[in-house]
Amino acid sequence: MTVAPPVAASAALFDLDGVIVDTAVHHFAAWRRTAAELGFTLADEDEERLKGVGRMDALRIVLEIGGVEVDEATAARLADEKNTRYVDAIASITPTDLLPGAREVLEDLRARGVRTALGSASRNAPLILDRLGIAGLFDAIVDGSVVTEAKPHPRVFLAGAEALGVDPAACLVFEDAIAGVQAAKAAGMTAVGIGDPAVLTEADAVIPGLHAVDALAARGITFAGRPAPRLEEETMITGTTVRLDAAPFHLDDAAQAWVRDTLAGLTVEQKVGQLFFLMANAPEQVDADIAVAEPGGWMRRPAPVDEAVSLNRHIQTASSLPALIAGNLENGADGASFAATQVGTPLQAAATGDDSCAYRMGQVAAVEGRALGVTWDFAPIIDIQSNVRNPIVLNRGFGSDPERVRRMGVEFVRGLQDHGMAASVKHWPGDGVDDRDQHLLTSVNTLSVEEWEATFGEAYRASIAAGALSIMAAHIALPAYSRALRPGIADEDIMPASLAPELTTELLRERMGFNGVVITDASLMGGLLMRMPRRDLVPATVAAGCDMFLFTPDYAEDLAHMRAGVESGVISAARLDEAVTRVLALKAALGLHRASSPEELVPGLDGLDTAAHRAWARAQAEAAITLVKDKEEGLLPLSAERTPRVLVYSLRGFLSGTGPAEAFCEALRSRGFEATLFEEGPPGSTMFKRVGVDGGVNGADLLDHYDAVIYLVDIQPRSNVTSARIAWAPFTAGNLPRHITEIPTLVVSLGSPFHLQDVPFVRTYVNAYANNAETVEAVAAALTGEIAFRGESPVDAFAGYEDARW
Repeated sequence: MTVAPPVAASAALFDLDGVIVDTAVHHFAAWRRTAAELGFTLADEDEERLKGVGRMDALRIVLEIGGVEVDEATAARLADEKNTRYVDAIASITPTDLLPGAREVLEDLRARGVRTALGSASRNAPLILDRLGIAGLFDAIVDGSVVTEAKPHPRVFLAGAEALGVDPAACLVFEDAIAGVQAAKAAGMTAVGIGDPAVLTEADAVIPGLHAVDALAARGITFAGRPAPRLEEETMITGTTVRLDAAPFHLDDAAQAWVRDTLAGLTVEQKVGQLFFLMANAPEQVDADIAVAEPGGWMRRPAPVDEAVSLNRHIQTASSLPALIAGNLENGADGASFAATQVGTPLQAAATGDDSCAYRMGQVAAVEGRALGVTWDFAPIIDIQSNVRNPIVLNRGFGSDPERVRRMGVEFVRGLQDHGMAASVKHWPGDGVDDRDQHLLTSVNTLSVEEWEATFGEAYRASIAAGALSIMAAHIALPAYSRALRPGIADEDIMPASLAPELTTELLRERMGFNGVVITDASLMGGLLMRMPRRDLVPATVAAGCDMFLFTPDYAEDLAHMRAGVESGVISAARLDEAVTRVLALKAALGLHRASSPEELVPGLDGLDTAAHRAWARAQAEAAITLVKDKEEGLLPLSAERTPRVLVYSLRGFLSGTGPAEAFCEALRSRGFEATLFEEGPPGSTMFKRVGVDGGVNGADLLDHYDAVIYLVDIQPRSNVTSARIAWAPFTAGNLPRHITEIPTLVVSLGSPFHLQDVPFVRTYVNAYANNAETVEAVAAALTGEIAFRGESPVDAFAGYEDARW
């Protein structure tokens, strides 16, 4: 080992294998397989020679050991085969595979202002960093795709210093391989070996791992700068840091100053108020809540345009700080006002096969929503419908293919945020696995760590990388990860993400690098309320890592609970400042602090051309209508000559009206059909009536007066409803399609895509995924052959039932 002169490095460069993560074992196993196929064996001591060198150089070493010569084409094939085996092996890497101290050192260097780069021969380095959740902690990545010279050539480290804009002499390199140490020294840098001093004799210092980096000070090796003091705009707690100039906020100096100055001017009581996100229903209620303590923001439900504009302007006028105003704009802008544009549903967008539909949904939500005063969208939903009996995701999500969900979630985020509205990706850590409803109990994502990382983990990492400003923490548990991060945790201590620091702080923030706002899902849900007394759970959500608390049954009481949590230390002063800093940063990122008047924040829809948005809705519907089953010969396309008299049943779920069915009948009539909408009696009118008769049209009444039957099913996912299945006429099931062998019958779903499980012997079935006017018209057009069925099902529409395909 050389004697290191005093060093105060302003940049740090890291090798990957053996320093950040140990994938060397996978490399060596893959090379051993190559050697075996060539007829020889690699010894354990050969592993050291293969560390830190590029793929082709490593192959040359392997061939030299075995005394084997191959031509250039064979060498390329062997290298590719080895890499394929290696990539397969590292597919299961998760943040839990980080070597001790790696994340802590990287985060400390960022806090100090020390620049960091990765210098690795591996072309798979970006993939590995992404899986480890630390890609965002490096200012530059130099790998085998950037430089071709292998270590001990210094090029990889010189390129890193150049990318960082730092003199090589001011760089400190962490390396575990002899060749890497030699490369660092050749670049004129200080080399710190990771491993055995007896092996890494040329290093300036050797430590067992990054967890022992503090020991370098005794050898005169330090970093320039010092850990940043806890300021209002940069607070630290349990290893997390609010970085205002970084993703997702990207605040300029003026905005950062506004956040800092605003936080400094708030009392503890005012800071506690900023943690709350309340429901706004009327001006007098808003005023009463502000009199208790001004909250950070307000949730709005759909309302007529004038009412939406008036109340949202009142909110901004009554608030001393600009208020966040949110809505569930999951399908476009109709979550802000009944008159705004609904662009189908996310599942409908997925059925088009065109990812840009998700972008347009976000764009419509943002453009029309911002005009109505909504600045924050509690969307997109990136839940994955792996369980067809989950009653909550359905057409609110992008389907069951994790890759499609990942892509379209990113597009929705971009569509929103490119047009000035914050996204809130939900429902962390992921719904769609359980068949229960977190509104009623703590539901459970039962995936293993590896399964979760390959599905939900990929989706969340992608949305974070796309700059999502916020994430909604749901009342959903993820036991596998809780146990991985809290070995020995008792079953009864496994909490939903809204109460689990290991999920929302350690996994989401520390390991996945999320720097934005985390808001709880509604705090009135059974999945939260049943876990602990309300006086405890209110502050526990913030202590767990949530920055905002959604809804209250009694604002003054919950405010007192939160304040008590601060006073008792459940929420530390640093944690309170961290949360409020993020809330203020979100407001600044949206430009709310620059607005000069409520009218600027809530301009209204007047003058906004929404015709293009409605055209997008129409185009999406026409591209998405999916003919799932077509086995009734001669039925489609429907013809007013062959089947002029059509009976239409409207099968509806909770809160669904007959409007779509009435519009559908009108669409058929305009095309020459005699369309009759079955008139239901009042609720309970079929109780104790004739089974199989009353509540529908049956027997001769059906067969003599109609030529076809269409069931229009409008069952949407609803909170607190445990099933999205068809419910037939009570007691009698008189509207059951029992005559399908005697009269042409088809089923069209405007909501859940899984109704074939309840009508498996219907021979013609269509999924349309949404009940907006554009979709209803597109259904009529497709059924009558005016447009083609172009949609492809983004889920298993047969719900796993073989007989549904017959």
